[in-house]
Amino acid sequence: MDELEQNAELVERLVKREILTREEIDLAQGKAQKSGGSWVRDMLQGGKLSFGAIEEVLRYEFHPKAKHDQHMNLGRTLVAQKAITESQLKKALAAQKRNGRLLGNILLDEGLVTRDMIGQALAKQAGMDFQPLAKAKSERAALDRVPKSLAIRYEMIPFRMEGDKLVVLIAHPQGRDSLKDCGLLLGLRISAVLTASDDLKVEIKKRYAYEDTEARTSSNAHTVHLTGKADPTPTHDTSEDTETMATPGGASATGEREAGRFDAIAAEASGASVIKLVNTILQGAVNSGATDVHLDPQEPEMRIRYRIDGVLHDVMSIPEETVQAVVSRVKILSDMDITETRRPQDGHFSLDLEDREFDVRVATMPCFLGERVVLRLLDQSSVLQGIRELGLDDKDQKKLAEVINQPYGMILVCGPTGSGKTTTLYACLNQKNVLTDSIVTLEDPVEYQLSGINQVQIETDIDLSFANTLRAALRQDIDVLLVGEIRDQETARIAVRAAMTGHLVFSTLHTNDAPEAISTLRNMGVESYLIASALTAVVGQRLVRKICDDCKAPFKPSATLLKSIGLPATTKQLWRGKGCEMCYHTGNRGRLGIFELLPMTEPVRKLVLDDAPIAQIAKVAKLRTMAEDCRQKLKNGLVNPEEFLRVIRT
Repeated sequence: MDELEQNAELVERLVKREILTREEIDLAQGKAQKSGGSWVRDMLQGGKLSFGAIEEVLRYEFHPKAKHDQHMNLGRTLVAQKAITESQLKKALAAQKRNGRLLGNILLDEGLVTRDMIGQALAKQAGMDFQPLAKAKSERAALDRVPKSLAIRYEMIPFRMEGDKLVVLIAHPQGRDSLKDCGLLLGLRISAVLTASDDLKVEIKKRYAYEDTEARTSSNAHTVHLTGKADPTPTHDTSEDTETMATPGGASATGEREAGRFDAIAAEASGASVIKLVNTILQGAVNSGATDVHLDPQEPEMRIRYRIDGVLHDVMSIPEETVQAVVSRVKILSDMDITETRRPQDGHFSLDLEDREFDVRVATMPCFLGERVVLRLLDQSSVLQGIRELGLDDKDQKKLAEVINQPYGMILVCGPTGSGKTTTLYACLNQKNVLTDSIVTLEDPVEYQLSGINQVQIETDIDLSFANTLRAALRQDIDVLLVGEIRDQETARIAVRAAMTGHLVFSTLHTNDAPEAISTLRNMGVESYLIASALTAVVGQRLVRKICDDCKAPFKPSATLLKSIGLPATTKQLWRGKGCEMCYHTGNRGRLGIFELLPMTEPVRKLVLDDAPIAQIAKVAKLRTMAEDCRQKLKNGLVNPEEFLRVIRT
């Protein structure tokens, strides 16, 4: 956003593409300068600028000068094709200099060329085939492979199928770049052919008109889960949630209207087009390696975003008229109540895709513009085999293995949400022998199913809390106990007591680093002598994105950069990813952990017992911090400097 505001060339592109006028931008910038706010956000709030328009400018207009010049040669190509004369070109270029509009639009307004002429010239420049729109009838098989909202989002018309290759029509050569993302979503190779259209989105809607009829005729059909199980017929009980008005016959008029409305939504959610759209969103998430899918209600469309390697990416948008059906479809899959839109709901469903099994956790939350839905994809095959795969330093790995092999005590894993704590806990559990040890986990929710381990799902609705279940677990002759999270004083005290009575306890805390775990336990009311006796080790961790191996390249860091990340000024070389198809042009692919391990040695125990400050405890323990671990990974060419600054507090 800041880059867009500060870059004058980008503003020029917004004007040239006729997304905004210069007067609108000047007015917005003047207001923002007085208020200290953001003119881009003001334009977004006012509906004059969309996320899609910003993405279009950022994606297509920033390319090397040579490529930019190639696109500026449209006028020369038209002259060479004898579509216009040299004098007509000069006149159009002069007009372009005055108003900043696109050359093609100026020539069209003057009546000097047709859209097909411009399309043929652009195709020649870009080395693409050209197909007149009137002669390019779409095959049904091609339309069936692409949801309408996806076609609108990527401004492409599905044309024909050639094996596993989808041929599409686009109106701008720059649109080819975005088709890589679309191909990833669909699991297809996509080939683009240039065409000319006054309004491509209107043409897309015309070609998909048959799908709306199909959805209506199949609204009562029995639909199928992605796992192959039949959808349960949704039941809707509005008796408690709907304000009713009595009628002479004793029926509820409002209730009948509400039931009818939700029945219609349920029928639409069972239509072929909506099922295909939701399947495409899920397929794309799996193809891109996403861990979460966000369905964010915005005005006027719903944004679909994937969290890939810890960072959210916009992938598509859903038109307003389809939003409610898509949300309802996800609710039906998750066995939620589609009539309840005012309260948060949780659910889950299974997804079998390409020999991989996923458990999809779904959470809804009512927002001002509609319901927000977040889906978390848990790959059951991705559970690590052991601590060697975590990315620990050799010394820390050896120390952690030693404390895991101790018969009793407490091992805490600390970090914010999404830092990989559960993965580390499971890796630690996998070090234990399920044949000889009695292992029980208490989790909310149970994310991955582990063979040979007894896993308990916490259910606070029926008073099955961590504390209550932990008390019961202590009577179950358990050797190893995993408590998903220590959230309150009662759970903390019982977990500490379990660690002091012959159990090996694994758990997590939400703290910024390992030493803070001690102060957090103190703040929960656990006495220092109990902490010193029970605690065996604390692991602090974060997840950072790895540099893509396919486009990794060295560079000479500046003195300012080295100072900001705490590396010596003598450092000659660091690494970054240039960006390639394998990493979706981000320069990063995959993630790894950065760690700090605080073992409870005798000097450390004495300091904890004496209520010493955590800074003193870290100093005496000679703690190798997460920052130091990340710096080493920088030197090893695993992480780029920007990732260090994004994750580590300097």
